[in-house]
Amino acid sequence: MTYRDRQGQQIELTEWAALRNDIAYRLVAEDQADGVIVRTVWEGIDDVPGAMFATGTSRDGGESWQSMRTDARTEPDALVQHHEAVEGVFQGSTSSLS
Repeated sequence: MTYRDRQGQQIELTEWAALRNDIAYRLVAEDQADGVIVRTVWEGIDDVPGAMFATGTSRDGGESWQSMRTDARTEPDALVQHHEAVEGVFQGSTSSLS
């Protein structure tokens, strides 16, 4: 398995584990729209297709999360993915976010 930081640089498992415990590092973006929290986080695993960043939603204040998209490979792509998810909530397309 290959681990990468937010900039895509390969890192050791111990560094990845420390970064995973740092929510400030993991959090790429978070917004609320129509009672839905949309959050995009760094995952840092390169061997699983699309597991570098993930965007999910919560309808219960963050108690549980539904993964929405996990295909962003770079942080700029993750931000695009995040903003698309937020726009979907604002446009009432929440059926795809549930």
